[in-house]
Amino acid sequence: MSRGKLLQIKRKITATQSLKKITKAMEMVSTAQIKKVEKRLRMAREFLAETSRMVSQVHFDVKHPFVTGNGKSALIVIGTDMGLCGSFPTEIVKRAQTLDKKENFDFIYVVGAKITPVFKNNPKVVRIYEHEYDTPTFDFTKTVINDVLSNNVANVKVVYGKFKSKLAQLPDVYTLTPIKLEEGQPKGDRYEFEPIEEAFQRHLLEFYASSVLFSLAFETKISELYARQNAMRNATENAEEVVRLLTVDYNKVRQASITQELIEIVTGADALKEE
Repeated sequence: MSRGKLLQIKRKITATQSLKKITKAMEMVSTAQIKKVEKRLRMAREFLAETSRMVSQVHFDVKHPFVTGNGKSALIVIGTDMGLCGSFPTEIVKRAQTLDKKENFDFIYVVGAKITPVFKNNPKVVRIYEHEYDTPTFDFTKTVINDVLSNNVANVKVVYGKFKSKLAQLPDVYTLTPIKLEEGQPKGDRYEFEPIEEAFQRHLLEFYASSVLFSLAFETKISELYARQNAMRNATENAEEVVRLLTVDYNKVRQASITQELIEIVTGADALKEE
C-alpha cells in the first residue's frame, strides 16, 4: 500500500516538474516577444501622432459618415488568438457584452480566435477575424475599416485591452467614430489637392480611423503578452509550491513505510526469541 502511494506521489511530482518547465519556457517566450512588440508599439503611437497632426491641418467639410455620425452603429472587439493569458480575453468579452446590452449595436466585428466561440452564434456578428496577424498590421486594420464602411456604419466603438502597467491590463472602450475635432483646433490652410479635395478628405478620414485602430490593436497585443507573462510566472510559482508540498507528503509516506518495516522486523525478531 505504501509503495503504491509513494509511486503515485512520485508520478505527480514528475508531472508537475515537467509542467513547470513548460510554463517557464512560455514565460521566457512572452518576455522575448514583449521586447519586439514594445518597439513596434512606440512606432505605432508615433505614426498615429503624425496622422493626427495631418488631420488637424485640414478643414473637413465633406459629408462623410465618420464625421456626420449619420448611419448604423458597430462594435469592434479586439481580443486574442491564443490563450494562457489568464482572464484577459474573458474580461474583454464581458466588457463587450455589457456595452452591447447598453447600446444595442447594429453590427459586431470580432478579432481573435480565443473570443470567437462566445460571439459565434450572435446574429449581430457580420465578420470574424481569426489568426490574421502575429503582430498587428496596418493593412489588416484598413481591411476592418473598409468592411465597416461597406455596411454603411457611421458610429463605431472599439473594445480593446488597454495597457496600464506590466501588472495591469484592463479592457477599455474607445469611440472611433464619429471623429470629433477638438475645440480651438486650427482649420488649416487651403491647398490644391490631388485627387480632388473631397476625395482627399474621405481618404484621410478613413486613413485616420485605420491608424487609430492600428494603435488600439497594438495596445491589445502588448497587454496580451504581459498578461501571458504574468500568468505563466504565477503558474511556475504555483507548480514549485505543489512540488514542495508533494515532496513533503512523499517524505512522510516514505518515513511511515520505513517505520512500519522496522516494526515488522522487531516484531518478527521477538517472535523468534519466544520460540
